[in-house]
Amino acid sequence: MAVAALLSCGAAAGPADFTAPSGVLEINGRLLFGAQGANGYELWISDGTPQGTHELKDIRAGSRGSYPSFMSPLGARVIFAADDGVSGIELWSSDGTAVDTTRLADLHPGPGSSMPTAITAAGSVAYFVADDGEHGFELWKTDGTASGTVMVADIAPGRAGSMPRHLQAVGTRLFFVAAQAETGSELWTSDGTGAGTRRVTDIRRGPADTAIESLIGLGDRLCFVASDDTHGAELWCTNGSQSGARRIRDIYPGVIGSRPRYLTVMDSALFFQAADPTHGIELWKSDGTSAGTKLVRDIHAGPANSLPSHLGVQGRALYFAATDGVHGVEAWRSDGTAGGTTLLADLSAGAASASPAKFFAAGDQILFAAGDGVHGWELWKVPAATGSPTLVADLRPGPESSYPGQFVAFSRGIAFIADDEHGNARLWKLDDVQGMSGGRISGTDSTSAAAIIVAK
Repeated sequence: MAVAALLSCGAAAGPADFTAPSGVLEINGRLLFGAQGANGYELWISDGTPQGTHELKDIRAGSRGSYPSFMSPLGARVIFAADDGVSGIELWSSDGTAVDTTRLADLHPGPGSSMPTAITAAGSVAYFVADDGEHGFELWKTDGTASGTVMVADIAPGRAGSMPRHLQAVGTRLFFVAAQAETGSELWTSDGTGAGTRRVTDIRRGPADTAIESLIGLGDRLCFVASDDTHGAELWCTNGSQSGARRIRDIYPGVIGSRPRYLTVMDSALFFQAADPTHGIELWKSDGTSAGTKLVRDIHAGPANSLPSHLGVQGRALYFAATDGVHGVEAWRSDGTAGGTTLLADLSAGAASASPAKFFAAGDQILFAAGDGVHGWELWKVPAATGSPTLVADLRPGPESSYPGQFVAFSRGIAFIADDEHGNARLWKLDDVQGMSGGRISGTDSTSAAAIIVAK
């Protein structure tokens, strides 16, 4: 794997300079992202080469920047929020060209901002939350056109709004949490119509709010974490019907709750961290039934905690961070069985911790970030063929960390964000996913034979 600079910082000629990229996503084979450049924080695009990396559009003329955010793909377009300095923070759309990067609607007319957030694609539309200045924050949708950008439902009439949050698509249906005065915060669902937008649960009866979080699709169902008046935070699932929401299993009986975290789907099962009185905080899995919800392995035997976290999937293998009490927090792998749940490697030998995270499937390998005690928190890979982790590149040489993350697949390989040798966040790429050749899309030069900076 090779890493090389795609943009030259301070060069007399060539692509423009930028830093602090974020929100990277793929659109039509290229990368779209926000970054800080000469015109402030604006929308940029890259084909993975220095020459093909440039500011897409100066949405807010001058140096203040439009701060594009909440970017979400919708078909061949990207929907996002931005401030053009005239209409406030509103909803925008881009197909990756400057001419077709336009504001969809001025939902809060004039200089006021509708503040679109939580943009989430479901089928042929993207849902989002916005305040038009009359209804408070409510659920909206867009099909990528001005005429197709409309409020879905005024769930809580008046200026207060229902404050929708935790938007999650399951197929073409949307699930989310919203509040009404009479029922408090509960789980809702929508098919994109006012008539098809309804409350799914009233777990805590009456106006009391139900704490609902970690929404995730499992097949055609939605699973989530919630607590009621007599049970702590536990795993729930629903098919979307008003009678179909139920707590799957009371893993930690009583008001303490098992507090499931890091919910991740592999095959047809949901894996997560949870606590019970006997085993502490360990790795669990569920098929959405009580009988099929079980402990995978007591990694740190007894009531002590292995604290499995940062779950990622490559093929039919689950990767995560955990400690068995002998080693520190290291990389583990599981096939969903106790016998198939094993320590991948003791990267930071002994009781010290490599603290692996950011697991991302790339072809038949998985990428992740970890520290081995010699290098900082850097980029590693595990080929499925060998199962042995190796350092891809010391992007920030020595004991300092590059903090690689935000991995995105595109036509030229894998893009990601990591710090350079000066501690500045840059856009990088891996050209050949299998052979792991690549480079830096931004930067002054090639810093390693294992990664390439896309632009600096």
